[in-house]
Amino acid sequence: MFVFHLLFALALLGGSGSSNDATSAQLEINPLQPHPADSELVLESGLKPFRSELTYKGLKPDYNPFEQAASDLQDKLFESAPSPLLSEPGDTGTFDYGGQFKLLNAVPLKQQSIEFGPLTIHIMDVQLLEARGIPEDSRENISILNQEDIGPDMTYIKIIYSVENTTDQNIGFYGLNSIHPNTGYPISADRNFMRKPYVYHQYDGVVMDNMGYGLVYTDDPDKLESIELVFNRIYDYDTGETIVEPTSLNIPFTVQK
Repeated sequence: MFVFHLLFALALLGGSGSSNDATSAQLEINPLQPHPADSELVLESGLKPFRSELTYKGLKPDYNPFEQAASDLQDKLFESAPSPLLSEPGDTGTFDYGGQFKLLNAVPLKQQSIEFGPLTIHIMDVQLLEARGIPEDSRENISILNQEDIGPDMTYIKIIYSVENTTDQNIGFYGLNSIHPNTGYPISADRNFMRKPYVYHQYDGVVMDNMGYGLVYTDDPDKLESIELVFNRIYDYDTGETIVEPTSLNIPFTVQK
């Protein structure tokens, strides 16, 4: 389901008509510029997934509560029809996990690719959304992954990107570490309610992996002007040697009224 959403999003991005070109050009932000992350921005809780991939032997072991919650939410995706891809603030649709959702704000990225040593990260979607009327079972599972209870309504930040290993090296990368809004508290990536039950972080040779994050945002959505994405270090998977130190990426939200 996530792959379907990703391919559909790419099709929309690549197939926009001439009538929208002028608007898109006006809203498109400047190329994103990565820079070394300040050490205090790298959260310890965002360094590794809940379960190390080394404990997974190709069989399905007993799920811990986080993996079970992620699995249940993934099942919801497969059971429901694909939710619409919202593009304009105020657009509404059916939330993947039940209830309704509305787009509050979006970053006009039109896909930006950033090189991090041997890896290229293609950032495709950054949005601020509101979900309402979330059913109890989904609410419980999102609360487990968020590590704090949520009510039937919530505001969240959605981030979708893909990781591409452009070399034949065996690369290790734990992905997003945290996001730091201009207002409110930093949010560790381990609170991601869109995560899969198991997430591998080994990129062996030329390969691409799609990543989706849903992170609950509890501050005033009207005050959100930018977020700082902090990515974990990139390292040689076989030796553990660091190739690229943790990297930071500032993403401004363009106000669209």
